[in-house]
Amino acid sequence: MLFKSKLVSILRTISSKELKYFEEYILSPFFNKNEKVIALFSVIKKFHPEFPEDKVGLEQIFVKVFPKEKIDEQKLRYVMTDLTKLLEDFLAYIEFDKSDIYKKHLLLNAYDQRKLDKYFQQLKETALVQQNKEIYRDVDWYFYQHLLEENVYLHSLNREARGLAESLQQAADNLDLYYLANKLRFCCVIFNLQDVAQVTYNNHLLNEIVNFLANDHFRDVPAIAIYYQILMTFREPDESKHYLQLKIMLEEYTKQFTPAEAKDMYVFALNYCIKKLNSGELTYTQELFELYKSLIEKELIFENKELAPSDFKNIVTISLRSGQVAWTENFINAYKDTIPAASREITYNYNKAFLHYYKKEFSHALRLLQQVEFADNYYQLDSKALLLKTYYELNDTEPFLSLTDAFTNYLKRNKVISEYQRTVYLNFVKYSKKLMHIKIGSRIALPDVKNELLGIKQIADLNWLREKLKEIEGQSLSADPI
Repeated sequence: MLFKSKLVSILRTISSKELKYFEEYILSPFFNKNEKVIALFSVIKKFHPEFPEDKVGLEQIFVKVFPKEKIDEQKLRYVMTDLTKLLEDFLAYIEFDKSDIYKKHLLLNAYDQRKLDKYFQQLKETALVQQNKEIYRDVDWYFYQHLLEENVYLHSLNREARGLAESLQQAADNLDLYYLANKLRFCCVIFNLQDVAQVTYNNHLLNEIVNFLANDHFRDVPAIAIYYQILMTFREPDESKHYLQLKIMLEEYTKQFTPAEAKDMYVFALNYCIKKLNSGELTYTQELFELYKSLIEKELIFENKELAPSDFKNIVTISLRSGQVAWTENFINAYKDTIPAASREITYNYNKAFLHYYKKEFSHALRLLQQVEFADNYYQLDSKALLLKTYYELNDTEPFLSLTDAFTNYLKRNKVISEYQRTVYLNFVKYSKKLMHIKIGSRIALPDVKNELLGIKQIADLNWLREKLKEIEGQSLSADPI
């Protein structure tokens, strides 16, 4: 009963330090006067965080909370419900306690309602000074600034006619800034999701906002300006000026945002470059490499000092495609231990295989790739593509053709990957197979394949396909009789 309960599910997520604070919380008669709740917590806390099923069964717990009473499951459930409610209130308090400015906003409300004008004025000045000293000027900053200005405006009603107009204007201005920055952020996320998944969203007022901001309104506010540039990379992807301006802003303003939000902004820029690469604009290879270097140097790409396997792979891939072989080898060795332990070995093997492939050490690459099997779809896609290229380079025709069939079936049957990902990899398989058939002497017209590759937009690893095409063309020329 307890093992699968909401109470235990939540308790498993809290730290030992939080557990201690929670105990102090429920021991306070201000929050809890139910002695049975304290008794239940005292019994189960010793099993934190695992709460094994054989230790928190109904009989074991009931007899300790209700000694000498007949076992009654419902009776214990009532106590569990009360303890769960206290736990939820405690979690809410932890979140509330994270924002000192928000607490000051609520206290200002209290002073205002109790007509404690002197203390309201003192706290208002303290809060505004503290707010202006904040390092970050992200979306939340404008939200809290709006709340403080709203406090001032509401306090001015029926008190200070002279200050009323100014406080009202500032409250309205900061509400605009918060709304525009947050609306643009959501719009960017929506456009991004529509690119990678089969979802459709309504984007009300988007055109009106874009037209308004096109006239340079609030363009000096980084929280608005950056998301506006990101949005324009979605709306006008062929206009490279939006990306170039975004890159300048990221270098200049990311310190004004939390590391998590700054990283998200960079990810939008990365995705733009990736789409450009997949459309055949190979100049964006170097752009991607420079973006990743910035993320590493600014330490934005790490989370709790760890580097996600997907990020590790992307850095290795793009640095090799940029011709940075020595840099890549140093990176793999220097940052191997930042990969989470659970996926470290398999991630390291894949990326070492990729490095061997680029150094034309195909047999080494093949041995490592045959040890790799990923649950992650995107890692799976790239792993299969790299294995396909390795078979091609080794002239292992039978394994190559077998893998093209298996890869095609995987792409067609997988319901999770987006239509975009499905399309670019199906095209990659299609044209790599055509090149292999030409290579082994099948009657496929080389000029036709060349023309198709010159015109195609949505395809993975286009650069490699064009390189292999040039190799075949060179072999054909050298085979011509004199």
